[in-house]
Order: sequence, then structure tokens, then C-alpha cells
Amino acid sequence: MRFGRIFFILVLLICTVETMRLWYITPAQMASHFNAQGDPDASTTKQQFFSFELQTMLVVIGLGVLTQVFVAITPVEWINLPNRAYWIAPERRKQTISMLGSFAALLFGFFLLTIQAGFELAVSANLHQPIHFDAESMIVVMGGFVVIAILMLVGLTISFRIPPSET
Repeated sequence: MRFGRIFFILVLLICTVETMRLWYITPAQMASHFNAQGDPDASTTKQQFFSFELQTMLVVIGLGVLTQVFVAITPVEWINLPNRAYWIAPERRKQTISMLGSFAALLFGFFLLTIQAGFELAVSANLHQPIHFDAESMIVVMGGFVVIAILMLVGLTISFRIPPSET
């Protein structure tokens, strides 16, 4: 199993444990949506809040798993990547598919962490008076995800160079 898949599974476990921890510390009624200034503008019950979190996480997990499966079952003629002929040659095809699946797992793992951070910030806002969402921290988290995603894409592209010994 590649690093990306292990990372994805660890993130799932971390998010599950953390969500259970948050369940026990949140109030029965919660601010669930915040305006651009971080002030609450909608509220919901604890059950509805965590139901929404669960639904969101399940959609992302499903997309992450489906992407990994899709990479594994996609016909090689549909795969578009740098130095395609070299990387989908029969002797490298399995390694290439594994690299792409691992990349998808890693990317969706970071996406799950980003979403979990948003829910963490929403819960944190509800635990303080006055209730105020830390929008600046969420912007930093989202910016970090974008930077990580770009670096991962650049790294993936670089990893599909033809090794000097093969040219």
C-alpha cells in the first residue's frame, strides 16, 4: 500500500475520533453559519450540525475512494500524463496507476483535513462567548490546502519525467 492510501486512512481515523470528541463538548444549540465578519447568522441543533458534518465527510470520502478506483479501472488510452508512452508501458503501468491512486488518496486526505478544520473552528466559535468564527484562521487553512495541492501537482508532474538513464 502506498503512502497516500495510508495517509488517507489515518486522516479518516483522526477525523472520526476528533468528531466524536467534539460531539461531547458542544452545546445542544449551535451557531452553524457565520457571515464574512465571523458573526453567527444561522443556528441549528447539535444533531443537525453533526449530521451535516457526517454527510459532508461521507461525500468527500466517497469521492476520494471513487477517484482511486477510477484511476485503477480507467483504460490506459484515456490516461493523459507527461511522457505517456514511457509511463504506461506494460512494465511500468502498475507502478504508474499506483502512483496516481496514491496521489488521489493524499489529495483527498488533505481535503478532509481542511474540512475538519472548518468544523473545528465552528465548534470552537460555539464554545466561546460571544460566539465568533475565526474566519482569518479558516482563510489560512484554505490557503494552505491550495498551496499543498499546487505543490502536489507540481511534484506529480515532475515525477513523470523520463529518468535520465532511460533517455
